[in-house]
Amino acid sequence: MVSNVSVAALPLSLQEMADTLGVALVLKLIAAYGGTEISFPKNPDENHPILLALGNEDGKALCDYLVGQLIYVPHMRPRKSARPDVLALQGEGKERREIARLLGISQRHVRRVANKPEAPNQFKLFED
Repeated sequence: MVSNVSVAALPLSLQEMADTLGVALVLKLIAAYGGTEISFPKNPDENHPILLALGNEDGKALCDYLVGQLIYVPHMRPRKSARPDVLALQGEGKERREIARLLGISQRHVRRVANKPEAPNQFKLFED
């Protein structure tokens, strides 16, 4: 993630958070949870995934700021065709949240791709 990102370059949904807590913290959040939905507890314990991913001080500051909320964290990566990768990881039994994190795409996109039927006029190059 680029370190000299301005608040204006962030998605609108994260700009207020960046104004309040700083761009660096928001970039850490994007790096750790981009493309997924995450909820913020009131009193996270020291082993809570948010504190482990962002550090104790930043994690607690974020939990205090977003206490009790469920937010979608944009991933800020360029779009790419992910269908083959999504279907392969789903075939391996991975959960959609994990697929999103592995591929750097949103959970919503994973859900859309996984639920979209194969195009009827699409020819297969190789047999299954």
